[in-house]
Amino acid sequence: MTVPGDITTVATTYGAILLGTCFGCALTGLVFVQCVLYYKLYPGDYAWTKFLVFLVWALDLTHTILIVVTAWQSVITGFNKPEDMDLIPPALGLSVAVTAAVTFLVHCFFANRIRKLMKKWYIAVPVVILAFCRLLAACCSTSEIIRLKHYSLFIRPYPAWIFTVGVTLSASVEIIITTTMIIFLGSRKTGFANMNHIINSLILYTLETGSVTSIITVASLICWLIMRHNLIFLGMHFAIAKLYANSLLATLNTRKRLRVDRMYSSERDQTGGLAAGLPYSGVNKSHVSQRILGPTTTQKSLNVNVETTVVSKIDEGFNDFDHDIEDQRDSLTEFEKDEHKLGELRGSSEKEPNIHFP
Repeated sequence: MTVPGDITTVATTYGAILLGTCFGCALTGLVFVQCVLYYKLYPGDYAWTKFLVFLVWALDLTHTILIVVTAWQSVITGFNKPEDMDLIPPALGLSVAVTAAVTFLVHCFFANRIRKLMKKWYIAVPVVILAFCRLLAACCSTSEIIRLKHYSLFIRPYPAWIFTVGVTLSASVEIIITTTMIIFLGSRKTGFANMNHIINSLILYTLETGSVTSIITVASLICWLIMRHNLIFLGMHFAIAKLYANSLLATLNTRKRLRVDRMYSSERDQTGGLAAGLPYSGVNKSHVSQRILGPTTTQKSLNVNVETTVVSKIDEGFNDFDHDIEDQRDSLTEFEKDEHKLGELRGSSEKEPNIHFP
C-alpha cells in the first residue's frame, strides 16, 4: 500500500498524537478535580444530576485510556517502523465514539436548560436532534476506522465526509447554544445595577466556556479539511471531550460563586437603600430628602426582595439541571411587574411635600 508523503512525517503524526495525548491527560486531571469539588459542594443535588456528573467523568476517563493506548501503539509499538505509520489503532476509533458521547450529554444538558428557561421547544428540540445526528456520525466513523484500519483509506471521500459532518455538527450545536443563552440573558437586563452586573457576569461566563469548545472544534475541523494527510487534527480532537466535560462541571460548580455575589448584592442594597438599586435621574428636594433620610421600609423591602428573588432564580436557571427552574419565565415576568410597581412608588414619592432644611 502506498503511504501518502505527509503521513510519513514524524512531527505531524506521532508528534501530534503525543502532544494531544499529553494535553488530554492534563485536562483529565482538571475534570477529576472538578468532580471532587462538585460532590463536596453540592451533596444535596438530585441523584440523577450526580449520576450525570459520574457518567461524564467515567466517559472522560475511558477516553483518556483510549488515547493513551493509541499513543503507545503508535509511538512505542510502531517505533522505527515507517510502514506502520498508516495503521490506525482500534483504540483511536473507539475514542471518536466516546468523544461524541460526552458532547451529546453536554449538549442535551444545555438544550434542556434552554427549554426550561425560555419555554421554547423549537430551539431545544433541534439542538438535541443535531446532537444525536453528530453522535450517529461519530459511531459510523468509528466503525469505518476499525474496518479500514488505514489512514490512507479513511481519508478518501467516503468515509471522510461522515467524519466531516460529525465535527461540523458538533461545532454548530455549540455555537447555537452559546448564542441562544447570550441573547436570552441579554434580554433580561433591568434597571437594577446590581442585577445587571450579575447578568453580565453570566453572559461573559457563557461566552468564555462556549467559545473555548467551539474554537478547538472548529480548529480541528479546519485542520482535517486542509491537512487531511497528517494527524494534527487528531491531536486537537483528543481535547474536545475533555473541554466539554470541563464546561459542564464548571457550569455546575460556579453556582456557589454566583450565590455569594447575590448575597453581597443584597447586603449592599440593605445598607445603601433604594438609591443603590434604582436608576437616579434628576435632582430635586424630594429626592435629596429621601436620600438623606433613607427610603421607606416598604420601598427597601420591595427592592431587596425583588432583586434577590430574580437573581436567585437566574442563578438556579443558569446553573442547575433540576426541576426547580420550571417556573423561571413566570418569575421573571412577575419581577417585571414588581419593577413597574417600584417605578410608580418612586413617582409617588416625588409628589410628597418637600422637606426643607434650615
